Amino acid sequence: MLTVRITNLIKIAIFVNMFFDTHNHSQFSFDGGATTVEKSVRAAVDKGFGGICFTDHCDYYVPEMKAQFEPIVCEVFDVGAQQAEIDRVSAMVAEGAFGRAAAKKFKVLKGIEVGLDEHSRELNRNLLAAQHFDQVIASVHYLEDTDPYFGPYYKGKNWKEAYGRYLETLLREMKRLEDFDVMGHFDYIVRYAPYPKESILYRDFPGLIDEILKYLIENGKGLEINTKTYRAYGLRTPQLDRDILIRYMELGGEVICLGSDSHKAEQVGAKFDYFAQYIKMFGFRRLGHFEGRKLKMVTI
Repeated sequence: MLTVRITNLIKIAIFVNMFFDTHNHSQFSFDGGATTVEKSVRAAVDKGFGGICFTDHCDYYVPEMKAQFEPIVCEVFDVGAQQAEIDRVSAMVAEGAFGRAAAKKFKVLKGIEVGLDEHSRELNRNLLAAQHFDQVIASVHYLEDTDPYFGPYYKGKNWKEAYGRYLETLLREMKRLEDFDVMGHFDYIVRYAPYPKESILYRDFPGLIDEILKYLIENGKGLEINTKTYRAYGLRTPQLDRDILIRYMELGGEVICLGSDSHKAEQVGAKFDYFAQYIKMFGFRRLGHFEGRKLKMVTI
């Protein structure tokens, strides 16, 4: 019934579209070769968005086991080159190359997705102290010296152990970094999991999820809804647990950031209309993004 109700709401909704896609990769990410800053900006403009933030990958540590499956490459991007390209495309926007409406309102923001792990703490701190970004996303991609994408992380673990250790790692490493704005894809670990249990649910980890949400709220960090997670992965389709959103609001949380985690221009803004309506059902009326590391909120 809930899915039917949301679908009906979306069909009748008329949007004044000021979405910011807060999580995107470009040619400067090691896995972003299928798009460019310019192409993804065009996609966001064509959707009537208010802006886009490029948060290219910065994982200083890459587990050696990854070499069993593909060549290991550097997963740290050239910040200067990325920001110069964003400046170039921003100038194009301002000059009207993407249309008069975009020239008046559209923003191209400079970001980074920092990979959290115990090996890279000091490197991450030093980079963030030396560079200027609009937004910093903190994410876990690698843990226990494995890349979950390839499967070995899950070996010998049941679903609760695998998901629980991921959440524990995310919380521990966020607290140690501190210098970030948005917690990235808290349920990334379910994308590649081999279990029938498709999603992270509040009822399975209430104490741990409460601790994560309280940390975000008390420190002014955003909770990302990463729309890439909620698509089909083989026969599994993870879902965003409504009880996590309800609990976030109960605890005083307000800052929800929508991010497509795009690696191709056509993925920019994927499912934003759906999730904007979904969160409104639980009382959220604004979405967040960061400019110059300062929170901005837009009514939806």
